[in-house]
Amino acid sequence: MQAVIFEGREKMQVAAVPRPECGPDDVLLEVAACGICGGDARSYFVGDQHTGMRRIPGHEMAGTVAEAGRNVTAWAPGDRIALAADVHCGECWYCARSLFNMCESLRILGKHLDGGLAEYMLLTPDIMRHGIVNRVPAGLSLLHAAISEPLCSVLASHDELAIQPGETVAVIGCGPMGILHLELLRARQARVVMIDLSSTRLAMARDAFRAEFTIDANLADPVQKLRDLTEGLGADVVIVAAPSAGAVRQSILLVRRRGRVGLFGGLPAAACEVALDINLIHYSELRLIGNFSYHPRYHECALQLLASGGVRAARLITTYPIEETRQGLHDIRDGKVLKAVVVPNPGRMLD
Repeated sequence: MQAVIFEGREKMQVAAVPRPECGPDDVLLEVAACGICGGDARSYFVGDQHTGMRRIPGHEMAGTVAEAGRNVTAWAPGDRIALAADVHCGECWYCARSLFNMCESLRILGKHLDGGLAEYMLLTPDIMRHGIVNRVPAGLSLLHAAISEPLCSVLASHDELAIQPGETVAVIGCGPMGILHLELLRARQARVVMIDLSSTRLAMARDAFRAEFTIDANLADPVQKLRDLTEGLGADVVIVAAPSAGAVRQSILLVRRRGRVGLFGGLPAAACEVALDINLIHYSELRLIGNFSYHPRYHECALQLLASGGVRAARLITTYPIEETRQGLHDIRDGKVLKAVVVPNPGRMLD
């Protein structure tokens, strides 16, 4: 089969490798579509703690069961499956309390285990038992099902931030995750203000995704502009959806007293320390909430949301054959696409 092989910083090839053999307790997935996330792009261009380990990346995949081992009863050839990133241990202090994304031995598909940027992917019993695996609802294409994984993070963060109808929510960053925030915040009947340094991305948010309020941080002071929109108060909630220390610093200036800040995206490891005004946080009683990953239940919610048309997936996605995975990574870095999705077999049906 053809697979993307990641070997280190800017070291990647598409190569022929042996197709996995399906054991008696395994499921062999024929991958129809696999998204490339911003984390994949950062690993490729910057490196990560796993750099140097040869692996197949990709953790946003959907496909069809090609083979099911003789001991597998829950799945059969032809079943449509979508997966999300995490595989927990099921035994640690956090797993015992259903805090699976905090698992002490958390593994991520495409980093610790081979992922879905290949024609086939072996789903071992451990993945099937402790991973996040769901059936794709009828009527939802496998192409669109592949973006259920990033949707999970957004859904979980909104619940953690307890966003209510009518609240003003400022989203810093109009990349793919920022746009997903916009789509789902609108469904929650929030008043959304999108903030970015890129006039191109702001225009896209307005034109393609109907963002009502946008602030170009190159042309205006976002803090003053937001206060003008909120009668001097500031936002009820600020979501930092950009890997920027400056955005984190600005977030506590944008939010009202007793407001909530969601730190949705991590920062590069070499620049992850940020100086914040602790007195402002203290005296304004701000809530700073880290948002990492999600409970597995959000994956089924995300699939149902996509099936209902609650997120306009087609407007987000640009597809690439597996041979052009490197181009997809460059296009993500350069901001040319929102959601790059690799289709290993373009001739196969994605419905």
